Amino acid sequence: MVDQKKVAVLDLTHGGIIIAQKLAESGYNVSAVDTYNTVDPAILDNLQANFNIRISKEPIPVDDLDMVIAPVHLDPEYGMLQQARDMGKEIVTHHRIVGEILSRNEAIAGSKIIEITGTKAKTSTASILAGILSRKLSVVLHTTRGLEHWENGTPSLIYQGLSIAPGSILHAVEKTTSYSSKNIVPDVFIFEVSIGGTGYADIGILTTLTQDYMIANGTAWASNAKMQMLDNAKSGSTVVINCTDDAATGHSLNKIIKTITFSDSKDCTANVNLAHNKYAISINSGNMTLVANTQSGYDLRSYTTAMVAAAAAALGMGVLADDIRDTLADFRGLSGRMVTQVFEGKTLIDNSNSGMNITSVKKSLVYALNIKKNARIIMVLGEEAAQVCEGLPPEDVSGFLKLQKRDIDELVLVGERMRGVEHENAHYADSLSQGLSVASGIASTDDLILSCVKCFR
Repeated sequence: MVDQKKVAVLDLTHGGIIIAQKLAESGYNVSAVDTYNTVDPAILDNLQANFNIRISKEPIPVDDLDMVIAPVHLDPEYGMLQQARDMGKEIVTHHRIVGEILSRNEAIAGSKIIEITGTKAKTSTASILAGILSRKLSVVLHTTRGLEHWENGTPSLIYQGLSIAPGSILHAVEKTTSYSSKNIVPDVFIFEVSIGGTGYADIGILTTLTQDYMIANGTAWASNAKMQMLDNAKSGSTVVINCTDDAATGHSLNKIIKTITFSDSKDCTANVNLAHNKYAISINSGNMTLVANTQSGYDLRSYTTAMVAAAAAALGMGVLADDIRDTLADFRGLSGRMVTQVFEGKTLIDNSNSGMNITSVKKSLVYALNIKKNARIIMVLGEEAAQVCEGLPPEDVSGFLKLQKRDIDELVLVGERMRGVEHENAHYADSLSQGLSVASGIASTDDLILSCVKCFR
C-alpha cells in the first residue's frame, strides 16, 4: 500500500486501463484520462464504480498530482504533459510504470522475464525463442499472435486478442495466473512489447532499429523510444542487440549489465553470427558452430534476424547448442510471415500480419518473382485498418504500384482507404478473407496468390 500518491494515467486506448486498475489496487489515488475519447462508456463506468478511479475525457489540472503517466507516443504538447513539465511534476512512461507494477507481483517472482522490442522480427524472434526454451522449460509467450503456453516445443493457446502495448503485459500475467484448465507456473515469460522495454526484464532483446518512423505527433523517432530497452535495463540483466544498429551498439550503458550482439549480415561481426544459403543456416559464437538444415515452405531470408537473435539470447542463457539447432531445423515459418501454403487448391504466399509495411510488401514480391516460374502473380494488398491503428498508407501503396505494376498480373486491393488507389483493372475487397476469396476466384491452379494485408494476426 502506498500513501495515497496522486497520479493521472493518460491514454486508456493503448493499455492505460489495466495500468490504472493495478495502481488503484495498490493504493494510489488514480485519475484516468480517455485522451482519444475512444473507450466504451461502460468500461469507464466500471473503472469508477469498482476501482474508485476518477474518469475524464478532457485534460484535468495537474496542480495536485504527484505523477503523470503517459505512453511514449503521446503528443508532448498535450495539455497535461506540457503543464506537468512546466510545473516540474514527475512524468513516467507506460513502460516504466508497468515495470514497477511487475516488480511488486509475487506470482511471477520465480520466473525469468524476457522482453523483445524493435521495428521488425519481434514476433518471429519471440516464437523461435519460445520453441528453443520450451524443449526443457515451461514458457508463456505473449505476442501479436496471442498468449500461449509452450511445452516441449509445442504451443497451446491461453488467450487471444491482447495488444502488445506495455500495459498488455499486465493482462498477460493476469490471464496466465488465472487460467483455469491448467496450473501454469512458467519458468520463463516472453513478452513482445511495442516501442521499448519496462526495465523489469532479466533479458531484453532489441531486434532492429531499421525502417524507423516518427511518433508523438512527429516530434520523436520510434528508435529513440525503443532505446528504453537499454536505458531502463536493470543491473544484472542482459541486453541482446543487433550489431548493425549503430545507435544501439554505441549507446552508453551506465549500469552493470551484460551485452550480447548478434548479426545476420556481413557488414559486422558480433558475439553471435548467422550465415545461410538456400537450404541451411550456420550460427557461430566463439568456438561454437552449429549448422541446421532448414525446412521448405517459407522464405528463409525473412527469418534470419529472428533466428540469430533468438539463438543469441538462448546461448546467453546457457541453452545447449543441440536444442537451438533442432528447433531451427524443425522450424516451418509462422502463419502470415512469408509462409507458402495451399489455399483452395492454389499456392498462397502468406505475408499478411500486423507488422507489415511497404518494405515488407516489396520483399514479398521479390520472393514471389523468384519462385513463380511460369505462374501469374495475383496480389492481395491493403489493410484491415479497424484492427491495426497505423494501417498501410495509401500513398505508399500507390507509389509501390507505379513502380511494380508490370510484375503484378492481377491486383485485389483490401480496405476502404484503398478504394482511392488508382490501378488498372483492380478488384476491391473489404477484408483479408474476402480479398483471398476474390483472388482465388481469379487464379488458376498454376498461379501464385501473394497476400500482403496489414492486419492483426
